[in-house]
Amino acid sequence: MTAPKKEHQEKIADVRNALADAIERARYYDETTVMTSRGKRVAVLVGMDFYERALEALGEERVLVPKPTEDD
Repeated sequence: MTAPKKEHQEKIADVRNALADAIERARYYDETTVMTSRGKRVAVLVGMDFYERALEALGEERVLVPKPTEDD
């Protein structure tokens, strides 16, 4: 059994103001940040390892969306 995963819950505006901190927690400490809007949980920032394991466990494949060109 693994240890419980640490989860931070913050308003989107607070995450926006301290994005580097949330990325650092995900990248180096394997901690998630759940973003809220009007008290509702709406998105989550996770580390890449966790994301890739989740995709594999769900049997999903990721497809990179190309950046739009100036003509779009």
